[in-house]
Parts: sequence; C-alpha cells; structure tokens
Amino acid sequence: MNEIYLDNATTTQLDPWVAEEMRPWLLEKYAAPTGHFGHQASLEAKEKLEQARAAIAESINAQPEEIVFTSGGTEANNLAIQGYLKSLKKPVHVVTTAIEQESVLNTLRALQKDGVELTEVGVDQDGFIKLEEFNAALRPETVLCSVQLVNQEVGTIQPLAQIGRICAEKSIPLHTDAVHGWGMVGLDVKKMNLSLAALTAHKIHGPKGIGALYKRKDVKLSPIMYGGYNEFELRPGTENLPGAAGMAKAIGMMKPEHIEHIDKLRRMMWGAIGSQIPWVHLNGSVDRGAPHILNVTFDYIEGESILLRLDMQGIAVATGSACFSKALEASYVLLAMGRPHEQAHGSMRFSFSRFNTDEEIAKTLDALKEIVSDLRKLSPLTPRKEA
Repeated sequence: MNEIYLDNATTTQLDPWVAEEMRPWLLEKYAAPTGHFGHQASLEAKEKLEQARAAIAESINAQPEEIVFTSGGTEANNLAIQGYLKSLKKPVHVVTTAIEQESVLNTLRALQKDGVELTEVGVDQDGFIKLEEFNAALRPETVLCSVQLVNQEVGTIQPLAQIGRICAEKSIPLHTDAVHGWGMVGLDVKKMNLSLAALTAHKIHGPKGIGALYKRKDVKLSPIMYGGYNEFELRPGTENLPGAAGMAKAIGMMKPEHIEHIDKLRRMMWGAIGSQIPWVHLNGSVDRGAPHILNVTFDYIEGESILLRLDMQGIAVATGSACFSKALEASYVLLAMGRPHEQAHGSMRFSFSRFNTDEEIAKTLDALKEIVSDLRKLSPLTPRKEA
C-alpha cells in the first residue's frame, strides 16, 4: 500500500471504529435481517438494519422509510433514473449536466435507445452549471432533472437549493448524485427540494458494497431487478446488514472538525503548488469547491507521467489523462469546462481525508516539485528559456 494516500475521492480507508461496528454482524449476529421469520436472531438483525436506516435518513433530513439500501452509488443512481422513468411508461425528456458521473450519464445515454430524450446542460470554466441554459432546457415534457451535488473530478459544488427551487416551481422531480458530497458538504433533501438522491459509504471511510437511495415518499419507482420483496419491494435480495451498520457509523463519525482539517490540507496543497510551481492551472474553485478535492493541470507534461513518478515514491493520486482511461480520451469533465485537450491530459486530482496529515502534504509537495521540474526538462513542449 502507498505510504501517502491522496486518492480519497476514489475510495477511502475503512475507519477502524466502523470495522468494529460491523464485526459482530459479520461473525456473531449473522442472521438475515428479514424479521418475518420470527426467530430472535432475525428480529435483532432487522432492528439493527432499521437503526442504520434511521441514522442515514437523519443525516440528510429525511424519514427512515425514504431510504432504500443498495449495493452502492451506481446502483442507487440506476434505480433512481431507470426506476422513475420506467414507472412513467411514456416518452419523456430529461435534463442533466455534461459533467455528471458515468453512472448517471451512461445510464441516461443508454435510455436514449428506448426513446428518452436527453439534454446535457453545459458548465462554466469552473464547472458550475449554466443556470440560464438549464432554465432554457426545461420543457413541458421534461419529467426529471439530474444534477450532482459535488463533481467527482474537480470538486465543484452545484447550487442544488437554487436548482431545486427552479424544479419545484415547474413540478419537475430533481435527482442528485450525492456520492462525492454526502458527509463532506451540506445535504438537506427538504431545503434542496430533492426527490431522489444517491449515497454511498466508501467515500466517507465506510465499507465498499453498500449505498442508499433517498426516495421522497410521493415519488413512485418501478423496480429494475426482480426477486423477493425486500427494501419496500424496490431492491430484492438479502440486505447487507454489516454494510448498512458500517455506513451509518461512518456518517455519524463525519464531524465538522474533520472537514476543517481536510479543507486546510487542500488549501495548503494548492497554496504551495500555485506559488512554487510555474505553469499550473486550478480546475474548479477553492472557495466554492468541496473540501476534499483539488484538481490541478501541469502544463507541458502528461498527467500519467506525474502519477507514475509519485507512485514510485509511495504517493497515490489520480489523473484524468487518456492513458488511464479505457476510452483513451482526455477528461470529459475538463473538456466540458472548456479546457483544451493538452491541459485535460496534464490534470492531476489530489483528494484528502481526515487520516492525511500536514507532514504527508509537505512530503508530497517536495516530491511533486522535483518530478514536475524533471519531466519538464524532458518535455519537448516546455519553453526552453524557462524550463
């Protein structure tokens, strides 16, 4: 494992306290949480599942019966979008943004083959939705809007409360992929007028393989999988009780002081990069961005070259470069923000957690300055007078 882990927007370390919360439900109290079998072990498991459901609901100002457990954020987004559109049984129009996570964009694009009409609204140079364009895209036949809470690459926080008011005025349900924002920035489903919201545990030091969908009481969904009658007849299969217990524990451990620490690390990182390394560009916004994501472009060099050199020194980061994309394309998020291909190829994402330290950031900065300098000396693109 890398000595310094700065790829927390991909996944996070499981908090030891979360692991302890899960342990009894893995090894000792392992009955299925069905409750209707009647034996005490099953009833106890069911009670624990409902406690977890209530804790997750409370974290977003929802009711327990509005939380449906899933295998993660991807399934939650699919259940929200496919389940809602399937329930309508008519030609529909959906509005989203050009920088949504793949589980939203690819789901909607696939549904176009079934007759769903899709409008992808643009964003500005910092990744914020163009509200005038969004307003103009709404039509009488628009049945759903999907706008993420926090962007997965650049950390932009979308103005969901404002977007929610617009949708509410037009009686259009609003879905959000809140996977990269839940626990990191404010999420209140009532204040934001949300109809559907996808959550996951492994971005906030919870376990992988568990997520949840917030579904407002009056929103009707059709199941997209079939089997038993679990999770309000919307998600068949035995519930992942250890995962649900861990998810509830994880959100309960996200404290304001942790967010302040994470934000301090991000600002420390950008302050040093911006002042000590030439030819760099911030992608997104420091003051209006999520506390845990920093995306920077280093001109004249490829992102994967930086990543590999950092990895050799035990430092884990992420890049939007084409060589690390199965589609062999530059970051579609940065391209949508108006960045040229060469800048999109040189982008790096540093993402932080409460387990990172000031010392780790200092070590990363020292390594980064040396690596960028060396790579620019080798790059034929670097202006020779200042290389």
